[in-house]
Formats: sequence, structure tokens, C-alpha cells
Amino acid sequence: MKYSVILIVILGSFSLKAQNLFLKGGWRFTSVSNDVEKNEGLFIRNGKIFSLDEDNGNWSYDTLTLGEEDYILPGMIDLHAHYRVQFDGKVYDDTLAQPLIFLANGVTATFPAGEIEPYKMLEFRKNVDAGKSIGPRILSSGPYFGRSAPDWDNDMSTQDIYNRVDKWVALGAKGFKAKGINAAHLRALIERAHQHGLTVTAHLDSGFRGSVNPEDAIEMGIDRVEHFLGGELFFNNTSAYNSLVKIDPDDPQLENIIQKYVKHKVYFNATLTTYGAIGRNESEVFEFWTDEKRFLSPYARQLIGDPPLSGFGSLCALIYKVKIKVIKRFYDAGGLISMGTDRPYLDQNFLGFQLGGFCSHREMQILSESGIPNAEVLKIATLNSAKAIKMSDQLGSIEIGKWADLFIIKGNPLKDIRNTRSVHTVIKSGHVYQSSKLLKKAEGQLGPKGPE
Repeated sequence: MKYSVILIVILGSFSLKAQNLFLKGGWRFTSVSNDVEKNEGLFIRNGKIFSLDEDNGNWSYDTLTLGEEDYILPGMIDLHAHYRVQFDGKVYDDTLAQPLIFLANGVTATFPAGEIEPYKMLEFRKNVDAGKSIGPRILSSGPYFGRSAPDWDNDMSTQDIYNRVDKWVALGAKGFKAKGINAAHLRALIERAHQHGLTVTAHLDSGFRGSVNPEDAIEMGIDRVEHFLGGELFFNNTSAYNSLVKIDPDDPQLENIIQKYVKHKVYFNATLTTYGAIGRNESEVFEFWTDEKRFLSPYARQLIGDPPLSGFGSLCALIYKVKIKVIKRFYDAGGLISMGTDRPYLDQNFLGFQLGGFCSHREMQILSESGIPNAEVLKIATLNSAKAIKMSDQLGSIEIGKWADLFIIKGNPLKDIRNTRSVHTVIKSGHVYQSSKLLKKAEGQLGPKGPE
């Protein structure tokens, strides 16, 4: 076993291809156990974790020496990670700044959960995979299924849905997201996606105006649900938002829908952060520990104002308080939780400014403050999310044979979950990135450059 000179992370560039990498010292949280362990040696070959102990082969390694306050964590997986931004009524998927921001924060894999420009995202994914662009793994979701897709036709047949699924599977989709879909189309989507071995998630409603209640989607076989648990406490004569705000988290009837999730092993993405951000919650969670507005282009910075809290924002503020209590009850009952932030979904008017990547740390802090143990919170952001999208054989934990997707922080996250904010190094398939340089590269890149 041979070691090169100690690796100085990213010398003058933004990534270093380290086919063989030796991480020496510090601590690690594997997402397999519930505690941290001393890192005696983590060996990476060809982008995968080769050994967690000794390597007796005749191999050469670049060495990254860590300090006593360094903690290695599996890369986070955001299963509701929009790249969508909106300015002056124009909506598009950002591939300049947001990928860098996600990766710099330790989010090494993202499921965009419905893409506004799916072909653009497809090309970007190919560039990332080929090493031509920098970003997290793009677990492509393709276009929305439902009225949120610009090209959606509500009169599509079951075969039309099948064809749409087949097309995007052939293009490399890793799962699908429905929003604004009717029951017949959702049933067809789930059926066809499962034939391909892929998962389906959805932003559903209460049954109001032909929408689908999550309870009915569970019976159809859906894999994950976003935002709302649904169930009998949601009334089909009003929207899910209006139902949720009236729910008592201690209501005994809530147990019925929770147990349905548990029985069918359906994952739940609570997306707590986005409701707190839209509702302008004054908790410390939503304070900025860095200037996130520095990533805006000069023109976009002019557009971002400080409008008064909208009616929808006020509603989200109330929903946020309900959701925090509901998620703890869901967890205590054995419910499966995955990580979804629903960020950035940037809009200069009312959807809150907090950006994706940074909000992964906020989501974990909220889960921790709800009463979920920090070890379980870290698993939610990593291994649980890998399982939820059926990729746990490749992602989500520090185990031999898995992709070497990691991030390194200062401070024990089991003692204080806020320590995950201190990301300084990110590794994706053996490529090493310095977080500060990724963020520097993203500055001024988010949003339009001018009115055109």
C-alpha cells in the first residue's frame, strides 16, 4: 500500500478525480449504527468504498488526513429537490448555481420531483455523469404527471400514460412525480412505473374537485407521498391546505391514516422547511448562517423584494405548526420518513428565499427539534431516502461496495444536528470538492441576467 503526498482538497480547480483515496483520522457516522465511530481508515477505489479498515493490496492512494473534530457522513439525498426558479413570471430549471449549492452542502443526490424543463435536465444529468458539469447525482424524475406539466392533457388514455412512462424510463428516469393528477391517471402511472421497478411519489390533495386523497393513493400502491398524510380528517369539500390547518395532531382519528402508511410501508416526505419558509417562521432554523442572496445575479437581486406576508403564507405558517407535531407522531408510530425539502422553488413574490442545499440542514434541524433522535434524523436524510427510491444498494450509508458519496463536517452531529451546517469537504464517487470553492463558483449565477 502506497500513499501520495497528503491531498490538499482542490488545488486551484473545483474537483480532483481521486480514483484511489484514503481518508485517515476523524470520526464517521455510517447510517448503519446509531453512533459515531473512530475512522481508522476509509479506502475508496474507482469511486466506491473499498475498505473501512486496512487495505493490504499494492495500491497507491491520495491521502486526506482529518482532524479530531472532523466527522464523515454519507451524502444526503433530497427526494424533493427542485431546480425550478421563477422570475417575472418566467419559470425554468436552473443548472448553473443550484447544482453547486446542493453539492456544497453535502447533498450528493437529488430527485427533482417534477421537472419544468425535463430535456434540459436530461442533458445536464448526462454532463454531470460525464464529468463535464459539476453537481449532485440527478435521479431524473422527468416531467410532472398531472396538470403541473405544461404539456399535460387531461383526456389522455391509460395507454398514453403507459407510453409517457416508457419514454422517460428509456431516457433514464429514476422515478416519477405526480401533481394535479386524477385517480385514473395516477393508477396507470403507478402500475406502469412498478412494471419498470421504479417508484412513484405525488403531491396529492383531499379529494376536492376530482383530486386524489393520499389514502386512496396508498391503496393504489403509491411508494411515497409529499406534504400531507391525507386520510379521513381531510374533507373533499375543501382543499388539503384548508383541511390540514384545522387538524388536531392529537386527534385519535389521525392514527388510522398513520397505520395505513405503516402497513403499506409508504414513505412520507414532510417538506417541513418549505412551509416554515413560506410562512416566514421566526424560529432560529430559518435564520441565515451565510448570505444566500449572494448567489443571485445582480438583476435577480433587484427583483427580490420583501413583499408583505400573503394569505397563502399566513396559511403555511399555521400548517407548519401542525406538521411539526404530526411528523413526531408519525415517527413514534413507526412511519417511514424520507428527506424532501421542496426547495428552492424560488419565487420573488411569496414562496420564501431559503435555497435548496442549505434547507437540507434546516429540514434535519426541524426533525430534530420535533423530538426525533439525531441519529434517526441523519438516517432519514441518507439511508431512508436511498431505500425510498430503491437505491440503497448503491447510496445512503458508508458501507463497502457503495458509491463513495460523503461529506465532512466539523463537530459531532449527534450532539448538535446544527453541526452539519459546517460542511467543508464533499466527496462524490471519489471526486473531492471543497465546499467553499463550490459556493464561490455559484455566486451571482442564480436567476436571469436581465429582463430578456
